[in-house]
Formats: sequence, C-alpha cells, structure tokens
Amino acid sequence: MNEKQDTINAEEMAKRLNTTSSNIRKWCIELEKHGYEFIKDNRKKRYYSVTDQSLLSNLKYAIQEKKLSLEIAAMTVIKGFDRNRSSSGTQEEHLKKEENNRELSLTQEHNNHRTDAVLNTMKNQFEQQQSVNNKLIEMLDHYKAAFEESENRRRSEQEHMNKQLKELEERLAVRISKQISNRDKEMMEYIRSSQKQQQEQYLEIAATQQNEEEQKKGFFARLLGK
Repeated sequence: MNEKQDTINAEEMAKRLNTTSSNIRKWCIELEKHGYEFIKDNRKKRYYSVTDQSLLSNLKYAIQEKKLSLEIAAMTVIKGFDRNRSSSGTQEEHLKKEENNRELSLTQEHNNHRTDAVLNTMKNQFEQQQSVNNKLIEMLDHYKAAFEESENRRRSEQEHMNKQLKELEERLAVRISKQISNRDKEMMEYIRSSQKQQQEQYLEIAATQQNEEEQKKGFFARLLGK
C-alpha cells in the first residue's frame, strides 16, 4: 500500500472542505478521468495529501462559486495544477496564473452565455406551453358551458315530458273512472231490467196458475152442480 504519513481519508477531507464524502468521491472520479492520480491502498481506497486538498478546494470553488460544470471545473483545475507543478515560481508562473484566471473567466462567461441561452429557450418553451394551456382552458370552459347548456335543455325536456305524462295519466284516470262508472251504471240497469223481467215472468206465471185453478174450480162446480 502506497501511503504517506501526512495523508487523510475521504471523511476527514470532507470535514476540512466542509462538504460530503459523496462529493469528494464524485470529484475525485472526475479528476481521475483527466489524468490526475490519488494515493490508493490495495482495496482501491483513496488517501489525500495536502496537494490533493488544495486541488479539491480549487475544484469546489470553481463549481460552487464560479458555477462551472464538474467536467469543465475539473479540466480547469488540472490545467492550473499542471502549470503550477512545472513552473519555477518566476514571472512565467505569474503569467501562467493570470492566463489560468483568464481561462476561468472566459469559461465562466461561456457558461453564463450558454446558461442564458438555455434559460431563454426554457422561457420560450414555458411561454409556448402556457399559451397552449390557456387555449386548452378556453376549450374546456367552452365544452363545460356547452355541456351545462345541453344538460339544462335535457332537464327542461325531461320536466316537460314528465308533465305531459302526468297529464296523460290524469286524463286516463278520469276516462277509466268514467268507463267504470258507466259500466257500473249499465250493470245496475241490466240487473234492474233483469229483475223486472223476472218479476213480470213471475206475475205471468202466477196469473196463469190462478187462471188455471179458477178454470178447474169452475169445472168441478159445474160437474157437481149437475
């Protein structure tokens, strides 16, 4: 395991930089993509030196303060690190640092311009979507009004139909009542007529029987009188 006495682990580095171990791990992976190497043990666990801390601190500043993307920030700090490592501390180093700062400024300006373009695009898309939403709301209001009008018309027609059905039921009830009354009246007249006919028949029969009896009495009277 290639460790040094002055290295620290990811948790301690996160505390020193006031960030999370997850961010430290993510930043290291991006730096390694651009050729930077960290001290690791046989389990691939990273250990960090003072130089690593300085590099990670610059990366954090570029991301959080300068608002650079992780990839661009990593490329920028790696270039600055390479320049600082190869410089001799002379005027050339000072010029390279200024160049690095200019690159950071240009990169930030480029990112700001790209961010503004993205924001403008998102704004236009939002306004277009808002316009579509407003049209949809208008259509929904129109359909709602049409539906309510149709529902009111249907309700009115239903009430009118119910009224007509009720009137028809009342007329039918009156007609049926009259028919029943007429039928009962006819039935009573028929019964009275039948009773009258029966009475007349009984009277005729009784008269016939009485006439027959009188004829019989007259016959016997004549017979006995001789």
